[in-house]
Amino acid sequence: MVESRCGLKCSECTYRESMNCAGCLAIDNPFWGECEIKNCCEAKGHSHCGGCSQIPCDNLTAFAFEGDESDNGTRIEHCKTWATEGFFSPTQFVQDMASRNAAALKEHFTPGAVIRWLDSREEFTPEEYIRANCEYPGQWQGKLQKVEKLAQADNLVMITQISSGKLAFNITSFIKLQQGKIAQLEEYYSECGEPPQWRKDMKVGKPI
Repeated sequence: MVESRCGLKCSECTYRESMNCAGCLAIDNPFWGECEIKNCCEAKGHSHCGGCSQIPCDNLTAFAFEGDESDNGTRIEHCKTWATEGFFSPTQFVQDMASRNAAALKEHFTPGAVIRWLDSREEFTPEEYIRANCEYPGQWQGKLQKVEKLAQADNLVMITQISSGKLAFNITSFIKLQQGKIAQLEEYYSECGEPPQWRKDMKVGKPI
């Protein structure tokens, strides 16, 4: 799974929890500020630097070999691996879902993938799932909030927020990958909103 633009494995980053960083795929800027490599990669429409014909460019080379955060080129090798193997991009998946791009969405799934909406107890084929999303009533926007790689290889969980007018939902997606494509997807939907009055009366917790 692609974890960053530059090849850094966010799942192994020691700063992730302490800085509350969701990884550059899910945020506008890293916790240290604007990232030139991230901006360049996204401006060229690449999921990661491995998709660029100029890899390794001077900027990526300097990032990989110089300074306190250098890794002697390991991140460059990660990008090259991601470019030659199948990979799943959570950011691109959410973008294709929000734009209702049926042809692009089909490429994210294995032919026999199983998709389940647990709240409504429904199971779909990839074609049915894509149709249900593309023909869902209303105009919706989506933004990836968080991605976590699970202990078992090729398993991950991601949280996406979708909104339409005053309505907003968080989608928690549990994903199993095979060769970089979704083989199983289980999703839970929760509506965003105010806490119920009984809990307000308790005067516990705080807004997030």
